[in-house]
Amino acid sequence: LVLVHGHPGSAYDWEPFMREAAQRGFRAIAYDRVGYGRSDGRAPGRVLVATNAGELLALLAALDLRDVTVVGHSYGGGTALTAAKRDGSRIARLVLVGSVGPGIEQHGGPPPWAMEILVAPVLSWVGRVPPLADRVRRALVAEAFAPEPTQEAYVGLLAANFAAPGTRRAFASEGRDLGGEADLDPASLALPILVVHGDGDRLVPPAVAEALQRRAPHATLRVVPSAGHMIPVTHAAWLADEVAAFAGQPAR
Repeated sequence: LVLVHGHPGSAYDWEPFMREAAQRGFRAIAYDRVGYGRSDGRAPGRVLVATNAGELLALLAALDLRDVTVVGHSYGGGTALTAAKRDGSRIARLVLVGSVGPGIEQHGGPPPWAMEILVAPVLSWVGRVPPLADRVRRALVAEAFAPEPTQEAYVGLLAANFAAPGTRRAFASEGRDLGGEADLDPASLALPILVVHGDGDRLVPPAVAEALQRRAPHATLRVVPSAGHMIPVTHAAWLADEVAAFAGQPAR
């Protein structure tokens, strides 16, 4: 398994799922996309879904990985399907969890107030007022986990992520790409796809998952009742079972 985190996110988002996947016999690789976590910061300029897809393909080639099941969460799902469209020679299957897809441009991603706070110059001021910065982070994390309870550890992870050089710039550019420019249509993909989505997801509407399932020739949709956007964390064991069953099927 190769695990692609969301927007912003980091490889740490996969920690609960990786433990479950390892118990089921998988080799799981989670990496920080460029601009996040422990990876280098982004150089100035546009950052596209296609940019991230190219880097994912380069990772697969560098590690000489084949017959890979790529699991993409949120923006990472768009990265995974774009990579498979460009070169599917090393990718056997896709699992798209709370993934962006056709129609996401009509929703606009995170709440507009969140985008403004995270990318505007005011963020540097907010960061110098610890109680205010903490309140903003908690509101963002609550939105991601809703309708389920917030997990305290992810408030600190968000703070650490945005403290890294260049992360705000990468975040802002990636968000603009989801405004209709990114090609997230899976219609040309012949490989098996498992689409997993929470019916209470506030960041990516369930209608996007339905569009992915409808437009992909060989896609299965699993809707998780009363779940939000953070399924790899909140439903790690269940997701690992689903991925194990899906990855055990022969590729087309």
